[in-house]
Amino acid sequence: MREVVARVLLLLPLLATPVAAQGWRGWDQLSPEEQRRAWDNYQRYQQLPQQQQRMIERRYQQFQTMPPQEQQRLRQNYETYRGLDPGARHEFTEKYRRWKSDRH
Repeated sequence: MREVVARVLLLLPLLATPVAAQGWRGWDQLSPEEQRRAWDNYQRYQQLPQQQQRMIERRYQQFQTMPPQEQQRLRQNYETYRGLDPGARHEFTEKYRRWKSDRH
C-alpha cells in the first residue's frame, strides 16, 4: 500500500509541490497536512475506474522518464496554475480545452 500511496503522492497535486521537488520523503517524514492530502489523493485514486487508474499510471511512467529539468518545469507550471484565483483558473482551463480541441 505504501508503494501506491507513494505513486499517488507524485501523480496528483503533490507532483508539483516543493515536497516532490525535494525528492522522495517517507510517509513518516510528511507533515500531518501532507499526509492528509496524500491520503485524500489515494482515496480519490482508488475510486477512479480502472481505465483512469491505468491512464494515471502511464502518465506517471512518462513523467519518470523525463529529464529532471523537464520534471521541474512541469512542477513550476503546476505551481503557477495552483496559485491562480478560481476565476483565472477557470479561464485558463477553458482556453486550454478550446486549444486542445482545435488541435484534434
